Amino acid sequence: MRHTPEDSVVATYYIETKGDLRRVAEDLVVLETTAKWTGDGDPTPLYLESVGEVLDVKPVGEGCGYVSLLYPISNMDVENSAFPCLWLSMIGGPTFALAAYEKSRLVDFSVPPAMAEHFPGPAFGIEGTRKLVGASADELMVGTIVKPTAGMTPQAVADLAYQAAMGGISFIKDDEKMMNPAYCPLGERVRLVSQALKDVEEKTGQKTLYAAHVTTTPDRIADRALEALENGASALMLNFFAAGFGSIEILRRHQDINVPIYAHCGGREAFGRAVGQGVSPSVVVKMVRLLGGDYFRTGMYESYLVDTEEDIRAMHEAATGDWCDKNPILPAVSGGLNPNTVGANVKAMGRDILLLAGTGIFGHPAGARAGVQALREAANIALGEGSTF
Repeated sequence: MRHTPEDSVVATYYIETKGDLRRVAEDLVVLETTAKWTGDGDPTPLYLESVGEVLDVKPVGEGCGYVSLLYPISNMDVENSAFPCLWLSMIGGPTFALAAYEKSRLVDFSVPPAMAEHFPGPAFGIEGTRKLVGASADELMVGTIVKPTAGMTPQAVADLAYQAAMGGISFIKDDEKMMNPAYCPLGERVRLVSQALKDVEEKTGQKTLYAAHVTTTPDRIADRALEALENGASALMLNFFAAGFGSIEILRRHQDINVPIYAHCGGREAFGRAVGQGVSPSVVVKMVRLLGGDYFRTGMYESYLVDTEEDIRAMHEAATGDWCDKNPILPAVSGGLNPNTVGANVKAMGRDILLLAGTGIFGHPAGARAGVQALREAANIALGEGSTF
């Protein structure tokens, strides 16, 4: 073979076809790298060197199975456009449009060191966040999502944040539906929330990160993030499906932005919920980790959302595993988290996670302080019974 995983992106797809699985793989890798030779005479040496190759074919049934393809990074501008090149190779060509097969799903990928070095990776992740909030290595980090998600003034948001922080919360984030309306503008909201959290810290010593929602167009994302920071935000949240995957990297590389980034995944299911088609959730987590997201929702057991056990485990591995040399993502656990559901999650995933409960905290009959305490107590009881991950 001309190429190996040391000089190429390796993309693994699940495919269902009425034709021959290997033939489909061979045709696909050519289309995704060079297309067929159309020049005069025999193909040039440069063309032949640029054509991708099939690394592996693993049938699992009649006309279905997994194919791993090599996309040479010599075809790419990895120094200046690593992520766009990754995307265009694995997703942005005819991969999901061909009539030669009925189903196609990108289930995994890897990048060689020569390409990985051009991605920033998370700046804080698990260990960095523990330092920021003063949490010990075995202490649970409990966070919350401001609820309701809209229809509140900046002062109302700050009051809720104050109550949660007084209960011992480590992290507060805006909901993705807090879209900075005129009645709750970013600057004023962040200023009041940050002051409330500062008041709590002075009274109790509790340090609480606040991730303000800064999603906007890519050309505005840095300015909006800087506005949040100038008003006291200690973290940032953006939805990268709305703002663009590259917006994560814009924030992570900005010389004046040095806070954790919560990469919000709303839209991920539209990308890959259909069985056997689209893009697996763990692939999205890998992309976010390369781009520099510090926090990402990696699924939840006993959720009202469509997390499967297979996807939860794969996303957790993508966030924290050693498949790359970047800092681990701090996995966020949310989607119906409350004292009744937290046990299954901490028993499965241990302590290096961020427990995020919105209604599970703010909906407590005795208030947010009691909601935080009830969640933490239930989690600690479950951890005393052992972990399964």
